Amino acid sequence: MIEVKVKNIGLDSVTGSPVLLLADKNNENDIYPIWIGVAEAEGILLQQTGIKTPRPLTYELMKNIIQTLGGKVKEVQIVDKKNNTYIAQILIERNGLEIVIDARPSDAVNIAIRTDAPIMLDENIVSKVNIQEIKEKIKENIDNTEDKDDITTVEELDKFASEEPVLEDEEVKRFKELLDHIKPEDFAIKPEENKEEK
Repeated sequence: MIEVKVKNIGLDSVTGSPVLLLADKNNENDIYPIWIGVAEAEGILLQQTGIKTPRPLTYELMKNIIQTLGGKVKEVQIVDKKNNTYIAQILIERNGLEIVIDARPSDAVNIAIRTDAPIMLDENIVSKVNIQEIKEKIKENIDNTEDKDDITTVEELDKFASEEPVLEDEEVKRFKELLDHIKPEDFAIKPEENKEEK
């Protein structure tokens, strides 16, 4: 297992779904994307931006319950994938005992960032995308193109960038599609916009 951290929340340009981008703590070019729900993405963004709510939200409530009962979140782990659904665990230490609680990765990450607990990930479960390799491949495709001087639009750039070999994993494919159509505004979900959607 490797330790990861929340790099950012992106938006899938195709589906509009939030994508949790987890980066390897020892190599931030290695990104592990996990598609999550809007409410869970909002919880992560609220914590990252330091926005305070008048009353505790669900994740603050969970943190308060754990601590009030004398527990401490030791770490959270993303450990498995079944039927295209990732499985996570929250490890809680209480009175010398370790309690393991089944969770969704998005909920586990929300708890981890509120309790400063490490986020561990089985790198064989979540498909890795190396941002540097993708950038180099895009550059290489452009450099090796005889008509590279004819590239004048984003669409033409996308065409050359998409000629890289496609990895088999469906989620890696989706992540690459996200990168092909990325816009700066995709990397920020404004809390006030999410509230309007509810």
